[in-house]
Amino acid sequence: MEFFRFAALFFTGGIAGWVLELFFRRIVHHKWVNPGFLTGPLLPLYGFGLTALYYLTALPYDWAGPFWLQYVLKILFIGIAMTVVELIAGLIFIKGMKIKLWDYSDRWGNFQGIICPLFSLIWTAIGAGYVFLLHPLFVNYTNWIFNNPSPFLFVFGVLVGVLAIDIGYSFQLVVKIRKAVAEKKLVVDWDKIKASFSLQRRRLKEHANWIFAFYANGEEFKSMIVHYKEELAAASQARQEKIKAKKLAKEQKKEGKL
Repeated sequence: MEFFRFAALFFTGGIAGWVLELFFRRIVHHKWVNPGFLTGPLLPLYGFGLTALYYLTALPYDWAGPFWLQYVLKILFIGIAMTVVELIAGLIFIKGMKIKLWDYSDRWGNFQGIICPLFSLIWTAIGAGYVFLLHPLFVNYTNWIFNNPSPFLFVFGVLVGVLAIDIGYSFQLVVKIRKAVAEKKLVVDWDKIKASFSLQRRRLKEHANWIFAFYANGEEFKSMIVHYKEELAAASQARQEKIKAKKLAKEQKKEGKL
C-alpha cells in the first residue's frame, strides 16, 4: 500500500506543479506556455519533489537532540534533497537527451545552468513552508486514500495510462526534433523552441496551440525547425560579438591606463 501513497503524492505534486508553473509563466511572460517536457498537465520534477518533502518530513529526527535542531536539520535536508532532485533531472535531460528545460546560467554560483544557490534557498524556504503548514494535510490526504483505495485505484489507472501515452509521444517528439536539428552537441532549449514555433504561427496568422506547441505537418515542421536554427545562429553570433566587444573595451581601457 505504500506504493499508492507514493503514487498519490507523485501525481498530486506533478499536477499541482504544472498548474503553478502555468500561471507563473502567464504572469511573467504575459502568455500561456505549456511548462515542462511532457505535453499533458504533469511535471514529474514536482511530483518527485513532493514525495521527497513528505518522506523527509516524516522521518524521525529524535537523534538530533533538541526540538529546534530537529526542525533545522529537517528543513536543511529538504533543501539539499530538492537541489539534488533538480540536479539529477537537469543532467538526465541536458547530458542524456540534449534538452534544456530550465536555465540558471545567468545566476550567481550556478552549476552548468542546472542548479544555483538562489534556487536552493528557494527550495529550502518551500521546504520550511511545507513542514510547518502542509505536511499534516498531506498525511490526512494519504491516510484517506489508504482507507478508501477503490476510488483512487480507478483514478490511478487512468493517470498511468495517460502518462504512458504522453511519455511515448514526448520522446518521439524529442527524436524528431533532434533529427531535424541534426547537431549532436547542440542543447535544445525546450521553452525557446516552443516560443519560436508559437511566434512563427502568429506571423502566419495561424492559431498558436499552446498545449500542443509542436503540432505541425511534415513540411511546416521542417520550415519551423529551419527558422529556429536560424534564430540560434543569430543568437550565437550576437553572443560572440558581445564577447569580442567586451574584450576590445577591456584592452582599450588597459592601453588607456598605460
